[in-house]
Amino acid sequence: MTVLRAIVAAGMVLAAAAIVPAQSAPVLPACPRCGWRPPVATRTVAVRNIGELERAIDGARAGDGIVLADGDYAVRRMLDIHSPNVTVRGRSADPAKVVLHGQGMTGDSVGVAISVSAPGVTVADLTIRDVAYHAIQVRGEAGASGFTLHNARLLDTGQQLLKGSLSSNPVYADNGLVACSDFSYTNSAPSNYTNGVDLIGAKGWVIRDNRFSRIRGPASDGWKAGPTILAWGGSADTAVLRNTIVDSFRGIALGLAFGVATATRNVGPDLDHSGGVIRDNGIINLNGWADEGIEANANRDVRIDHNTVLVEGSLPWSISVRFSSSVARVTNNLTSRPTQFRDGGLAVMENNVTGANRTWFLDAPGGDLHLSALGTTHAGGAGIVLWRPIAR
Repeated sequence: MTVLRAIVAAGMVLAAAAIVPAQSAPVLPACPRCGWRPPVATRTVAVRNIGELERAIDGARAGDGIVLADGDYAVRRMLDIHSPNVTVRGRSADPAKVVLHGQGMTGDSVGVAISVSAPGVTVADLTIRDVAYHAIQVRGEAGASGFTLHNARLLDTGQQLLKGSLSSNPVYADNGLVACSDFSYTNSAPSNYTNGVDLIGAKGWVIRDNRFSRIRGPASDGWKAGPTILAWGGSADTAVLRNTIVDSFRGIALGLAFGVATATRNVGPDLDHSGGVIRDNGIINLNGWADEGIEANANRDVRIDHNTVLVEGSLPWSISVRFSSSVARVTNNLTSRPTQFRDGGLAVMENNVTGANRTWFLDAPGGDLHLSALGTTHAGGAGIVLWRPIAR
């Protein structure tokens, strides 16, 4: 009887978290938008509830693919991915059907839903929401380079939706990819200490084809918040491509302050960011509280090209190049306001068109930045080359 019970128990464990050899795993479809596919796993671990997910992540081996069945996963503690090249993804490839959630933006004992403490980690095809700090924290202090987020929804967290952190140790999280995902607040963050993506001391990240909505603080504080997409603190070579940012306080910033912040990597004298490209992004905010669209702060050799910025706040500019260490190339942008050089910043300016207004677009109040016939006449080739926002 003891032997029989042991056999039955072993069978129950295997059934609870089915492990499938890589050769029998199905071929995964490519993203219809960009062609991306999840990495091929050395073994696949299928999970159906939060307990199985906790055990799969705690016991993950290098190269595991942890596949979540459709369902609701109430997060009870931080899930720390500590083995390299692990993939965590929803089985159905529909992020709305796999939801990891805490108890809310304030007062939740879970600060971070998914912590990434190893290189080569992928998170895809799921929703993460309602935790006190970050939906995902990518830990530069643990050398978590090569992180990928694809086809995910990060919603309603107490601070930054995706945080790239680091420490005083000279290790970093470089060469990440954030793609085809939705970052948003239902109304606003609980304070002004928020961003959609916030990267500190990171090199070579690509942030592309995402939608960001209502990245802003509370109305009681004038909706103030940090930039929706921010790379700073000694970051370099960030590529921000084909994103749509709607009703958010600030848009895109490569660099934040003059010089390099404490405990970050040094990318050059008085620089907070070095290089990078901001291209083919659409930024729209028709509210009086709207702030800057695009910022290059203490950034040398950044390219700002073919963006469309329609903001109607009180600032007299849409794009700014700030601080004496900043040298930018600003070309082919379509904006409602001009570009401003601040505190000694400089830029090469070519083929930019300013003065855009709502009538230049098919449905500006609805967030549609396709040009109207009038806008096409005025734009003359400036602005987004091909606007394909992800579905809301």
